[in-house]
Formats: sequence, structure tokens, C-alpha cells
Amino acid sequence: MSLRTMWRQRRQRAELYSTAEYWDSKARSLEGQAVSMWANNHLNALYEEEHRACLDAALGEVAGREILDVGCGTGRISRYLAGRGARVTAFDFAAEAVQIARRRPGPEVDYRVQSLFDLDECELYDAAVSWGTVTVACHDQEELSDALARIRAALRPGGTVAMLEPIHRGFLSRVLSMSVQEFCTVMRAQGFRIERVEQLHFWPARLALAFWELPRPITKTGYRAGQKFSSLPGLRLLGDYKGIVAHVD
Repeated sequence: MSLRTMWRQRRQRAELYSTAEYWDSKARSLEGQAVSMWANNHLNALYEEEHRACLDAALGEVAGREILDVGCGTGRISRYLAGRGARVTAFDFAAEAVQIARRRPGPEVDYRVQSLFDLDECELYDAAVSWGTVTVACHDQEELSDALARIRAALRPGGTVAMLEPIHRGFLSRVLSMSVQEFCTVMRAQGFRIERVEQLHFWPARLALAFWELPRPITKTGYRAGQKFSSLPGLRLLGDYKGIVAHVD
């Protein structure tokens, strides 16, 4: 993908990212984890470790539990959780991405093609996960409230939600432009009790590494440098993604 194309898509992100057509086109044109993540698959592998560690800490033992994967894409997280013994139901509005998920080998997952705003189940799941879905599906606070209310309704009492979302106001936002504090306020209003918020993917490093298939040693060095910088005072809030763990009573 050319720099010009990337810049054009970035400028049109609010219109593009909320359409199934955009994600279907990614599914057709990219390979490996880049279908649902970034163009640099070496960086994707490192981010995969972050995601799994975050989910493991948030969900604990998942064997035998009913888990909903909200916006599953090509099923990366679904397969991981099912491989750990969870009974996973997963959906996405991008039909071609779901087709890829169904074709890939792995443990059984119930994949569906549907929008987050069509979710209408009640108290069926012990936990829900969302990776980069809510901030792409929602344009404003009203839609966010609706989406979160639907996720909450689908959870059983005592259920957990683990969100890995690029929550930002301004340039780094995807579709939803909102601060973390505002996002958490809406979550609380919809009945979620927030346990913790973590910072993932030091965004200056992500901007430098994500969009090209750079050599693995360069990618790994840049990623590790970003991890070290992210622990310094004054830089701890520069995570591109926020890991939010919350519960319903």
C-alpha cells in the first residue's frame, strides 16, 4: 500500500472504518495476521503476545465458560480462547472476514455475520471480549451507550468484559473520538464496574513500525524500545490501545 493511499484512508477513516466493505477489502488483499491487524506481520506477532497476556489476566481460567467475541474479524482471538477450552460465540459485520475465520483450522467456534447493533441476547455469556471493535462501530456517545448496553445485557450477572480498544480524542482516534475518561464514564453509566485500565502498544513506535513489512530484527528492536519508553514518567499514557477490564454485578 502506498503512502498516498494510507494517508487518504487515514483522512477518511471515520467513513471507511465503520463499513463492512473496508474490512472485507482488507481480508481480500492482505495475508497472515495483517488481515485483521497491521501490515507488518512481525509487529503483529509481538502485539499478539500483548493481547494474550492482557486477556489471560482479565479472564483467568476460561475452560467451560461461554465467551462472546465482539467483532471477531478473522477469528484470531476466538481461536485462542476456544483453544483454552472456552465455548466461543463470535460475530463480525464483515462477511468475508468471517468466511476466512470459518476456513482456518482450529477448535470449534460458532461464527456469525452480524452487526454489534443487532446483538440482542440476554444473560447468555460469562465474558465478552472486544478488540478494536467498539471504537470503530460507534460514531458518538449515543451509539457507544447503545453498544455497551447490548454487551452488558448479553452478560450473566458477575460477567466480565475485556476490551482492547484504540480510545483517543483527535488524530489517533479511529471512528469514535473520545477520551479514556469519557469512555469509562459511559461504561459506568451502562452498569459496568471498571477494575482497571492498561496502556498497550506505545503509539509512537506503532506509527513507525506498523505500516510496512520491516525486517524482524528492526521491528523487534523498535518494539522493545517503545516498551521501555512507555514505562517512563510522562509517557505512560501513550498506549495506542487501552486494555479495559470491567464487570457487571
